[in-house]
Amino acid sequence: MSERAGSRMIVVCSDEARNGKTLTARLLMDHLLMTGHDPHVFDCEEPRGRINRFYPDRSTLIGVEKTSGQIRMFDKILAEPDRDYIIDLPSHELEAFFTVVDDLDFINAAHDARIEMVIAYVLDQTATSVMTARDLRGAYATETFYLIRNAWNGNPLVTRQAREVYEEIEPDTVFSLPLLDREAMAAAEEAPFSFIEFQEGVYGSLPPSLRLRLRSFLSEVFGQFQRRELSLDLGSLKKMGLI
Repeated sequence: MSERAGSRMIVVCSDEARNGKTLTARLLMDHLLMTGHDPHVFDCEEPRGRINRFYPDRSTLIGVEKTSGQIRMFDKILAEPDRDYIIDLPSHELEAFFTVVDDLDFINAAHDARIEMVIAYVLDQTATSVMTARDLRGAYATETFYLIRNAWNGNPLVTRQAREVYEEIEPDTVFSLPLLDREAMAAAEEAPFSFIEFQEGVYGSLPPSLRLRLRSFLSEVFGQFQRRELSLDLGSLKKMGLI
């Protein structure tokens, strides 16, 4: 889902809590799994954890504010560079995480190992969230930047200032998560619910109307992911002069 060859370290983040970060990380994980990749996720909510409950065999639970957690995460990424990584980052660790990335010069080390950093920023409903997205995009302008618009979070672009700042972000891609009602969200958040298994028909005991709403949601989201990859594949072929 990015333009460089090699693997990816996808940092799913936001400046606010409870706005769809872990949901986004799970959707990205399952898309990678369904398309033949071998992703691993870092759950940065030690000690309780969140996303690790859905991927017990593909997750590492760490405290990103701890030196030991930073070492476990960055050493694993550089030691196993041939797979994709997703970092489910709590909002309160946003600034600290990127400070560590800068202090360690980790982006250059990752590029040397053919690993690209991708920032997947979940936009919240405040103007401050828009400004944080703009600033983060500017600080890492050479990296791929996904903007995640979750319908559940409402519209942050109600003021002229917010709209003007939004235009400055210029993300590589905007992904939109359709509104998912509380009943469907509650079912999806009950570990170990799997979007992949749902697509395969495992959850046949769910009410038909609930299955229909979940299927519609996943069809829209995964369709966006697939169209992004298709556009990148076509772009690569054009650069090679094959189309």
